[in-house]
Formats: sequence, structure tokens, C-alpha cells
Amino acid sequence: MSVIRQFGPNWFTTVMGVGIVAVLTYTSPFPIPFGHGIGIVLFGLLNVIFGLAFLFWLFRWIFHTDEALNDFRHPARALFYGAFAMGINVVGNDYLLIGAHIFNSSVAIEVSKVIWVAGTVVSIFTVIVVPYLLFVEHQVEQHQTLATWLIPVVPPIVAAATGTNLIPFWGGATAQFAITALILAMFGTTFFLFIMISALVYSRLVYHKRLSGEAAPSLWVEIGPIGMSMATLSTLPIKTNAIFGQYANLLHALGMTFSMALWGIGIWWIIISAMHSILHLSKRGEGLPFHMGWWSYVFPIGSFTSGTYALVHLVNYPFYTIAGFAQFIILWICFVVVFIRTAIGVWKGNLLQWRASHMNQKRLLNGKTTA
Repeated sequence: MSVIRQFGPNWFTTVMGVGIVAVLTYTSPFPIPFGHGIGIVLFGLLNVIFGLAFLFWLFRWIFHTDEALNDFRHPARALFYGAFAMGINVVGNDYLLIGAHIFNSSVAIEVSKVIWVAGTVVSIFTVIVVPYLLFVEHQVEQHQTLATWLIPVVPPIVAAATGTNLIPFWGGATAQFAITALILAMFGTTFFLFIMISALVYSRLVYHKRLSGEAAPSLWVEIGPIGMSMATLSTLPIKTNAIFGQYANLLHALGMTFSMALWGIGIWWIIISAMHSILHLSKRGEGLPFHMGWWSYVFPIGSFTSGTYALVHLVNYPFYTIAGFAQFIILWICFVVVFIRTAIGVWKGNLLQWRASHMNQKRLLNGKTTA
């Protein structure tokens, strides 16, 4: 019960990270030794982590309702309902791209569709409710602006990118057109909110003191919606031939042009984010204390890599294949480091106090603080 009480929606960042590494390993456009096997193992791990996370989240609402409601009253914790939504969509996408090769393909596709619908509903909920609370309830200062503000507005574009893969499986042309219209609407919602929030983040970086070592990983969140935009725009021309046949060449040209342009700004954000992290690892910095925000080194890089993969499939240009391979290696390095640090943090009780010794130590610290 103590673990359930502590369990917030920020833990779904682990679902996002494991899920995107699994699918990128399995569907790599370049050969990876044992890639399919590793992808399947990670897919199995994803199901375990998501199942546990969902149960803990559900039990928290049942047994600690006040704690769960307090998440929405807190300007930082409320943001991570976006992670909950994105985690659902990542799981659904993995069932389509990995599960369909393991289980009965028809069943896996139907499971993916059901999960996608659930993820879309939660995505629309977060993109409306969390910003509204930020506007009318939460009290924040301009210097508190972080790229984590993107977390609740990114889910619709994740739903759009993952939903694009499902377009051919929605029956006739009418149903496929309706799904495509929804996907484009969600893409537009996140894309323009991303531009506005990024302007606020840029302003904060210019006019206020530099980001602390604790906040530095948050900058990597900026890369996520860029990658998902690339994935959506590059995949749409391939998946919508049945309904936009006469416009196929136009869609292909638009997808290629905008994705290539977005790839450039993505590289810029990667360089800026990396320089912030390197700064805090140097003598001039404060260090990079580990916390769950380190998963910002995983899913956003994975998102950008998935966008590059989609661009490879669209243009079939060797440059993007090489770039995708480089990004994949960086992603795996970050994933291994963050996953191990998270496992150690859980075992030691730094992230979740789950043993009696953890709770006793916490009580002693609280007693000393009170004294």
C-alpha cells in the first residue's frame, strides 16, 4: 500500500522508454544482430512494466483517492498525465509492429486498435485538462518554465504518429478518411502548441539564469514532438494511397519537405540539450543528479529516431539511414544507463520506498528534520 501511495503517473515514462526502444530495435531499417529477438524480449518486459504501472495507478485511485486528485492540483505532477497517455499509445503501437509477428496477426491488430482508441481519448483529455488547470488554477512564475510543459500537449501527436500505422486496418475508405482527419487534427493541435511552448522555453533560457543540473534533462523533451511530427508526415503518404490516390505525389512531396526541415531543428535541439548536460558534467556545472526525469534522455531521442526511420522509408536516402543508425546507438546507450540507474534507485529505495528498512530510514530523517 505504501508503494501504491507513492506511485505517480511519472512512472509511465519507463513504459514510454522501454516501448520505443523495443519497436525501434525490432523495426530497424538497417540490420542489427539479434534485433528481432531483443525487440521481442523488450516487448515482453514492456507488457510486464505497463501491467504493473497500470495496476498501481488504478489502485492508487481506489485506495488513495486524495493523493491521486492532488496530482492535478500540483503544477509539476499534473504534467505527467501526458506520460500516462503516451505510454498507452506506445504499447498499442508495439502490439501492431511487434505483437502481430508473435501472436495471431488479426488479434494483435485488433488489440492495437482498441489500445489506440483508449490512448487517443486519454491524450485528448490531457491536452485539454492539464493546460486549463495551468491557466486557471496553478500558480507558476516565468522562470519556472520548462520543456516539461510539453508533456501534456505531446500525447495527441504521439497518438497521430502511432495511429498513422493503423490507417489501412480501419475498413473502407470512409472509415480510413475519418481516422486520417482525426490524426491530422491531433497533429495540428500538438504542433502549434509545441511552437508556442517552445517560444516560452526559449524566452526563459534567454532572460533567466541557466537551467540547474536537476532541470537540464528536461530540455530533451523538446525533441519528442519534432520526431513524432516527422513520423506522422513521412508515414501518411505511404498509408493513405487508398483514400488520397490522386494527391499521393503532393502528400509525398509535403511529407518529405517538412520532415527534412523538422530533422534540422531536431538536430539543433539535440546539440543545445547535449551542451547543457555536458556543461553540468564539467567543473562549471552542478552535476546531473539522477531522478525519473532522466527518462527524458530516452523517449525523446527514440521519438526523433522513429521520425528518422520514417524519413528513411519515405525518401530511401543513405544519409538518413546512417543518421538513423547513429541515433539508434545513442538511444541504446542512454536507455541502458537510465534503465540501470532506475533499477538501482528502486532497489535502494531512492525512488520508491518499498521495504521496511526504507520506511524506517524515512521516519528517522523526518524525525531529525522536525527536531
